[in-house]
Amino acid sequence: MAAVADITSRVRLELGDLPKQFTLNYVGDGTTNVYNLNLKPIDVYTLNVYVNGSPLANPAGYTIEADQGIIHFVHSPANNAAILVTGTVFRYFTDDDICLFVNTAVEQHTYNRTNGLGSKMTVALIPPVEEYPLAILATIEALWALATDASFDINIFAPDGVTVPRSERYNQLTNLIQQRWDQYKQLCSALNIGLWRIEMGTLRRISRTTNKLIPVYMPQEIDDARKPERVYLQNDLLGRNPMPSYVTVQDLTLYQGDSYSEEIVFPFDTTGLVFKAQIRSYPNAPALYGTFNIETLSTSENLSTIRLSLTKKQTEYMPVRSFWDLQATDSTDPTYEVTYLRGQVFTTQEVTVD
Repeated sequence: MAAVADITSRVRLELGDLPKQFTLNYVGDGTTNVYNLNLKPIDVYTLNVYVNGSPLANPAGYTIEADQGIIHFVHSPANNAAILVTGTVFRYFTDDDICLFVNTAVEQHTYNRTNGLGSKMTVALIPPVEEYPLAILATIEALWALATDASFDINIFAPDGVTVPRSERYNQLTNLIQQRWDQYKQLCSALNIGLWRIEMGTLRRISRTTNKLIPVYMPQEIDDARKPERVYLQNDLLGRNPMPSYVTVQDLTLYQGDSYSEEIVFPFDTTGLVFKAQIRSYPNAPALYGTFNIETLSTSENLSTIRLSLTKKQTEYMPVRSFWDLQATDSTDPTYEVTYLRGQVFTTQEVTVD
């Protein structure tokens, strides 16, 4: 499973755009409320601003132009007031910019692609071997942004014969982009992933009575007494796109007969919301296989955490493949209901049984 934070760190390493800490001191004059830090871009999440030792909040006390490195105070600091600014600065891009490049790369790298069980490929489903090619593709997106900026530079020719070839920076960037494209293409061709993957399919027979695909099982030796293992093949060649949904897809992996728990983080206050989550053999199925135990761990204005859990007894008879979703209702409004997560539940059969 890949993580956006890991890919972002790799992209920064590839670009040489590592964060640097800074500390700046100013003295207020009672009238100036705009201060140019002469550093950019600024990480707004680690920026701290103090006036006479008292921290200021954003945006109540100040606002920041992160890409320009300019602070605007809501009220001008008093005369002789001590202003302290600390934080982190990058060389080229902020974290939000890098995340934008990574998300664009993910959309291109996983275009019209599903995993073997029919779920649309997301960052969470990308295997670790694809993290580096994905980081290269995001790096290419970042290099194109730098090349666009460099394309506006023109050569300078002085009367004394001195020449400043400013356009050389653009040429170097475009050459580097081509080398990166070749690297990405080579990895994609070797691993059969990404934009240069070869689409392959396995011919399967469709039942004339049910119009469903005939299951495929792993071949076994004649003396292999194990239960046949079902093979879930990718179905990308049916001339359709994965079903669109505004609900975030998150698949769960269980082990039969083992307890299970997972924490879900929300970037808002969930006070007043009542959560419920169930596991069924398929959406709208009458058979209910399990109901999650849900516990609220913390709530705040910008961050809330809940825990989903299942007991040993609840996972004991879970099917190999099923479906789940997480819904919330408002305790004060019975007509309100929102689904935040959905996905499939895959259960590995246990070996040691009582």
